[in-house]
Amino acid sequence: MPEATPREKELSEELARATAALSAARTEIQLLREKVDALIQRLFGAQSEKLDAGQLLLMLQGIEARGKAPEPVAAEAPRRSTAPSPPREKRGPRVPDHLPIIEEVIEPEPVKACPEAWRRIGEEVSERLDYEPARFLRRRTVRPKYVQRGLLDAVPIVAPLPDSLLERSIVAPGLLAQIVVGKYCDHLPLYRQESIYWSRHQVWLPRQTMAEWIALAAEWLQPVYHHIRNEVLGHGYMQIDETPIRYLAPGNGSTKLGYLRSPARRCDIPLGDQPRRELPGEHHPRGLLRHPPVRRLRGIRLLRAPTRWE
Repeated sequence: MPEATPREKELSEELARATAALSAARTEIQLLREKVDALIQRLFGAQSEKLDAGQLLLMLQGIEARGKAPEPVAAEAPRRSTAPSPPREKRGPRVPDHLPIIEEVIEPEPVKACPEAWRRIGEEVSERLDYEPARFLRRRTVRPKYVQRGLLDAVPIVAPLPDSLLERSIVAPGLLAQIVVGKYCDHLPLYRQESIYWSRHQVWLPRQTMAEWIALAAEWLQPVYHHIRNEVLGHGYMQIDETPIRYLAPGNGSTKLGYLRSPARRCDIPLGDQPRRELPGEHHPRGLLRHPPVRRLRGIRLLRAPTRWE
């Protein structure tokens, strides 16, 4: 190849310098665009995202002409709030105080070997939070029989048996309460409780037996239910919330639409200010609870009860 002339070399150097300057300019333009976008976001964004004056000057330093040193910005003295700081809340104990204590005393081995040679001068106490899983137990009731001395034909006496939920039933109130709470509060169906009791405690409680015990609990809780029902229905104003829910219908292979109706009454409305409004086909709350209305409820409706229940 023929050797490049001086003019060609000069042009090649100028082209290289122009290419480098163009690359630097593009980089600077991209940087400035990002800064402008960030400034617009901070200036016109939410109140909590606005920039401080010092931060604004710091970001604008790159916009100065190349070769010109930016003017130094005086550092602001740290600001101290003049408002009194709120008092710190006292931290509670790491372990709640109301829990029962199981104390374990660990004696040193030399003290165990010769206790009379040692004198106790203090102790080191440490606590940890522990948990004991639920456990089954056999609550045995023993009623001794007695006969009076000196009377050969006397009838023996024995203490009466305490009241039980059901005669000749092995369920105790504590176990029945655990099953009811597990089913209706902890959302544990009976088949899950059956497997839990067997796998963890080796106690076999069939689902049918637990279902009969829940029916027994419902029978014992009827007075509480009737008291709540009478309290709700004993006033002229009642609110009912209806929630649609899908449930499985055995044998159909599909779900059906059911409704959960929750009646309640408000105690903060005076009797004179109670609204007077009725649903079609219904005369008072008791009729609504006995027979579903023709038109389904949607949301919360207001019912008016007459002065005398029919």
